[in-house]
Amino acid sequence: MNDERLVRIGRLPVFFENLLPEGHNRDRLAERRGVAREDEFELLAAAGHDLPGALEVLPAHDVPSAVVELHATKRLEPLEPSAVAAPIDDGFSLGGFVTKFSMVNRGRRYVVRSGTEAGELLAKLPSTQYPDLVHNEAAGVRTAGATARPIAELDLPGVALPFTHYLHVPRFDRRRLLDGRTQRIHFEELAQALGIDSRRKVRDLPAAMRALLVLLKQSPAGDVRELDEVFRRWIAYALMGNTDAHTKDWALLYEDGVHPRLAPAYDMVCVAAYFDPADPRALAQNRRMDESLKAWNEDAAEALAKAAGLLAFNRFRRVVRETRERARELWPALLADAPARVAATIRQRLA
Repeated sequence: MNDERLVRIGRLPVFFENLLPEGHNRDRLAERRGVAREDEFELLAAAGHDLPGALEVLPAHDVPSAVVELHATKRLEPLEPSAVAAPIDDGFSLGGFVTKFSMVNRGRRYVVRSGTEAGELLAKLPSTQYPDLVHNEAAGVRTAGATARPIAELDLPGVALPFTHYLHVPRFDRRRLLDGRTQRIHFEELAQALGIDSRRKVRDLPAAMRALLVLLKQSPAGDVRELDEVFRRWIAYALMGNTDAHTKDWALLYEDGVHPRLAPAYDMVCVAAYFDPADPRALAQNRRMDESLKAWNEDAAEALAKAAGLLAFNRFRRVVRETRERARELWPALLADAPARVAATIRQRLA
C-alpha cells in the first residue's frame, strides 16, 4: 500500500500527522512528554485522549479484541513491539501556531482537561509579538462562536498571563449529551481529508479548494448552501486580509459520522494588519497569499466554480457580490471597537 495518508516510512502517515499540534502547542506537548518535538508517534500517543474530531489513540493493552481479531484475519500485527506509554493526563492536540489550551468548565472557571475526558472549548492566548490578536479575531467577523473573555476565568497553573483577555472558542467537534457526557464528533481538516502533508498546506491550496467543492457537491449531508459558504468565506477573507486561510484552516465535519459538511469557520484573523512596510521579508508567505486574495472577485469565483465542474457559477458570482456589499454596509460599525491597525487595514480593503 503506497497511500501516504496511511503508510510513510520514518514518519506518521499524513492522516495522523495532521492530528499533531504546531508551534507552541507542539513544544508544550513534547516538553510534557519528555521527547523531541519531531517524535511524531510519541506526540500522538501523548495527546491520545483529546485529538481533533472523534479519534482517540490508546495504549496497546486497551486495543479492543475485535480490532485484534480483524488484524489477525488479515495477517497483520496490531501491536507495535515498542509501544509507547498511555496519553499524559493533561495532553491534547490543537492546530495552529498560537498558544491554545483544551479546557472544560468547572463552575465559574475553566481548567485544562485531564484524564480521558474530551475538551469542551479552546482557550486561545495572545502573544507578545501580536498582543492584540484576540481582539483582532473577535472583530465582528463570524467565526465558530468565538468571543473575547477575561483571562481571569482561566485556571492555568504555571503559565504567565500578562494579558487581559483570551479568545473563548466552543468546540464544534464536541457535543454535550443530556447525561452530562461530552460526545466527540468526527472532524477532518482539509489537509487531513485530502492527504496533504502539513508542510504543503499553502502550496496545494488551489487544487484542495477544487476538491473541497467536489466533496461538498457529492455529499448527501449538504446542499448548494454549503457551496455558497465556500465562496462567501473567500470574499470575507479577502476583505479582512486573512492571509492564513490554508488547507488546515478549512475543514469537514461529520455530524452523522459518515457524510461530510463544511465545518464552521475558524482562525479568521486579519494577518494583513501585521505587515510591516519596513520589513517586506517578514510574513513573506502571507504576503504572497495576499496577492491572490486581492485578486479574488466575481471572475475568480466563476473560474473556481468551473474548475470544480460546478454549473451554477452565476449563483456564486452573486454570493461574492452580495457578501462584499453586506460587508461594506455592516463592518465599519463593527470596526469601531477593533484595534487601530486592524480597523485601518480592513477599512482600506473595503474601499
